[in-house]
Amino acid sequence: MIGTAGIAAVSIPTAYYFLGDIDYDRSLADPQLLSLIWDTETIKKIGNQYRLQMPSENSERPLVKSLKAAASEASLANSSNLEEVIKKDFETGDTIIVDGWILSRTEARQCALFSLIEHK
Repeated sequence: MIGTAGIAAVSIPTAYYFLGDIDYDRSLADPQLLSLIWDTETIKKIGNQYRLQMPSENSERPLVKSLKAAASEASLANSSNLEEVIKKDFETGDTIIVDGWILSRTEARQCALFSLIEHK
């Protein structure tokens, strides 16, 4: 009985961490610069393509974690303002080609996150 309770005590929080909803500012999924040239359907398409190319980033949790880390690494007060991170991505060559477009890694992640939450 103690062994079962111990397993439950460890597995329930772990399952919640990996399977539960993640709380974050939804503006992380707003690729502001790209929305000036693309419509919603194009952003979703690019996001879906990125998630196919990067299976390890095919869910909200890793995308949010990466976007938040990039924002905090850049010491941004507002994590939804990722323009400086995007600029840095291009300067350092952290880019990816998705559907023929050269995007910063951050832009691609924003599109991927957008494609996931747009269905909710």
